[in-house]
Amino acid sequence: MKILYDISVLGIGMSDAAARTGIYRVVQTVAEHLVLRKDCQVQFCSMQPFHQSSLKYLQQKKEFSDVSFSRPYSLKANATTRRFELIDQVLKTPMPFTKKVSTKFQIRSLWMKEIIYDLLNKEDFLVNPRDLAHADIFHFNFSPIPKYITKTKKRGIFLTKFDLIPVLYPHFSIEPIRKIFKDILDSINRDTWVLCISNATRNDLLNYKGNAVDPDKVLVTELAASDEFYRSTDKELNRQVREIYGIPETPYILSLCTLEPRKNIDQTIRAFAKIVQQENISDLNLVLVGAKGWMFDKIFEQIEASERVRKRIIITGYVANNHLAALYSDALFFVYPTLYEGFGLPPLEAMQCGTPVITSNTSSLPEVVGNAGIMVSPTDMDALCHAMLSIYKNPSLREQMMQRSLDRAKHFTWEKCMQATVNAYRASLV
Repeated sequence: MKILYDISVLGIGMSDAAARTGIYRVVQTVAEHLVLRKDCQVQFCSMQPFHQSSLKYLQQKKEFSDVSFSRPYSLKANATTRRFELIDQVLKTPMPFTKKVSTKFQIRSLWMKEIIYDLLNKEDFLVNPRDLAHADIFHFNFSPIPKYITKTKKRGIFLTKFDLIPVLYPHFSIEPIRKIFKDILDSINRDTWVLCISNATRNDLLNYKGNAVDPDKVLVTELAASDEFYRSTDKELNRQVREIYGIPETPYILSLCTLEPRKNIDQTIRAFAKIVQQENISDLNLVLVGAKGWMFDKIFEQIEASERVRKRIIITGYVANNHLAALYSDALFFVYPTLYEGFGLPPLEAMQCGTPVITSNTSSLPEVVGNAGIMVSPTDMDALCHAMLSIYKNPSLREQMMQRSLDRAKHFTWEKCMQATVNAYRASLV
């Protein structure tokens, strides 16, 4: 099978390290596995205008050195070149870690709304039409399916759907993000094959689209954690990683996510402050790992309000993947009381590192965590505090949860995900 695979997200991540979060890791891992398969002939493309940064990404990945890249094509020579350059320039500008939403973030939001979709539906083709004609499968990841591709009536048009959060829960996002999600959903029709990363996401999509999609073409391809996440028992490595991020040699609770309201981080902070003060705990810290997203002022306000424990809340910002296994493994436990998730990779990564997990009982998380962790309502402060104290005070419970985490994580593999993906490709061509 000839597969045209969209790596726009990797191009964005090449220009902005903070964008290398869950979706980035998924797109990258799927690309790596597709290239290794003998039954797949892969060509990459960028369905958002990040061709320069996408090419730079490919140049740095030796395993992709033999994979061709479909370059943009315009009916007006060089019509989009300057716009591509401007977008790359914006992305390369460092984004300061501050409490306020930066001008750069607003600029990003504007190009998502104004520039990309102007290109997608006009005379500028973000993939060469010749490459499109030769492909059996065209797999989109985070872009609407353009009208000029829909009109080709190709059978193997695929879209990965990670979640529907901005349209189902619009208060968790900003207008440009809601716009991109709505456009993606509007571009799906009964001919589109949709790969959902969880049953929860599949159910959300079917409920939202109704008869506008074919349920037999909406399939689940469960994700997995990367091999970069493992139980790190190297005490010296763990100590060095702690030192890099200013984490003292005392026990800590870990939370990892983009800093935004949906992740419910302020609830984590309140629960941490409450148990520390009520139980007079002197040896525990809270480590928050992740880049800032949008509308995160409330998080910093909660930290400021927690005056007695403020110095024991450590914010690392973005952490490179090669340091995460050590941070997960050295944590006393992992807390993730998110309000909604399409899948929930961080709890799975924590489990693969053998870390006890406390997470929410909503959306896809029960599918991922199973009986390995403690699940609570994300709005139930008492339940969260009780779960945190139970694990903190009980070493034998931590040991049991560590083993359950490792066992549960084995259920999710990229081999299973990729086989389900390729099976779907084949089904579309029958």
